[in-house]
Amino acid sequence: MIILLAPFVSVLFFGMTAICQSNALSTAEVITQKTTPATPAPVDVTNSTASPAPAVAAAPTVTPAPATAPIAAPTTKILAVTGWSAIGNKTFVPKEEGGKILFTAPDFGAKGKSLAAYFDKTDLTDGQTLKFKANLRFTGVSSTGNFRYGIFKKRSKDHSRGWLGYCAYAGFDKNFPKGNLIARLPENDGAFDGVRDGEDRPTALVIGVTSAGPKTLKDGVYVMEMAIHRAGEKLECMASMAPQGELGSPAVKYSGKDEKPATTSFDALGFVTHQVLSADSLEFSEVSVTLETP
Repeated sequence: MIILLAPFVSVLFFGMTAICQSNALSTAEVITQKTTPATPAPVDVTNSTASPAPAVAAAPTVTPAPATAPIAAPTTKILAVTGWSAIGNKTFVPKEEGGKILFTAPDFGAKGKSLAAYFDKTDLTDGQTLKFKANLRFTGVSSTGNFRYGIFKKRSKDHSRGWLGYCAYAGFDKNFPKGNLIARLPENDGAFDGVRDGEDRPTALVIGVTSAGPKTLKDGVYVMEMAIHRAGEKLECMASMAPQGELGSPAVKYSGKDEKPATTSFDALGFVTHQVLSADSLEFSEVSVTLETP
């Protein structure tokens, strides 16, 4: 019985082996198909209708602003004031002490006096301003009169004739009821505070009258001011004189313009007391002359 079954078992074994091998090959084929990537179809770029990427615009060129020179700061130059004297009277010497300059003498007020002081020659350029300021104490005023002062270019320290510049009147003068701000004429030969010379020829041009006063001068301290400003070829002059305790109520106040100035150069201060003022003494203090440049 065992011998009869042997051929059948052999056939069955080999049949099963063949089936297993067949199934193994089928499984390998499936795995190969699943894991092998598909080859993509070629792309025809010659007939592509895709739009090209937009061009990127170049950044604009920024031109730097031109460098500007720094603006110079305004400056103020202080000019020393020296050489106080009575013009034409070398024996009359004022007393100077503690920043004060005192002019007095027996019968000082009995006759008018021309006084002066000096500073370095200063040529005004366009935009510059030359300023004078001082306190002035009158003592012993016994009559109605006037006082005159200004900034000048001197001709001589020995006399006041032919000086150029500007002079303001303070106080009362019946010949000038509205005061007087004058510009000296070129080539004049008169005293620096007058308007006509000894031959009745004009020596000065009136460029302004007072906008306040004029008020009578009395004993006490007054603040004097004058400024000369250059604007192109013209000169503008401002002047005022007010009681120290009443600066808002000046005795005189001027503003004028000189269209054709005889000079733009200055080096002197001038003052005149007329005998009708009858002051026993004049005392200057806190005197300053400055040059302002914008």
